[in-house]
Amino acid sequence: MLPYLLAAVFAVAEPSPCPSDLLVENPRIKVVRASDRAFDNNIVTVDVKNQGTAAQPASISQHLVLLIKGDTAGSQPIPALGPDEIYPAAFRFQVKHERKHRPVAVTFHFVIDSQVGPGENCTTANDRLTATL
Repeated sequence: MLPYLLAAVFAVAEPSPCPSDLLVENPRIKVVRASDRAFDNNIVTVDVKNQGTAAQPASISQHLVLLIKGDTAGSQPIPALGPDEIYPAAFRFQVKHERKHRPVAVTFHFVIDSQVGPGENCTTANDRLTATL
């Protein structure tokens, strides 16, 4: 009898899947020497993934912001994503060239601009990602 009660408790306690929930993941950097040899182009890329079970509405308005030292270094719109769809977002910024690349701390922040309906972006804790690259 106890196993059946425990199974019922766990079945009720398990949250239902979120229809559409975006996740910012997999940050990476590529350093490319700029045409002005005194500078490097840092290209940072991150994946925005709809880890939900449904597509976002086509009318949704959303964007991703790149922050460096707390200041906005770039922003770009993110299209509506289907379930399990990944959108790679990339930003480029220049730094003075150094023989040895110094790590750069960047923050990616996902923002929904339009009105959010029920079941949209259920988990906001994964909308911001800070990485040292």
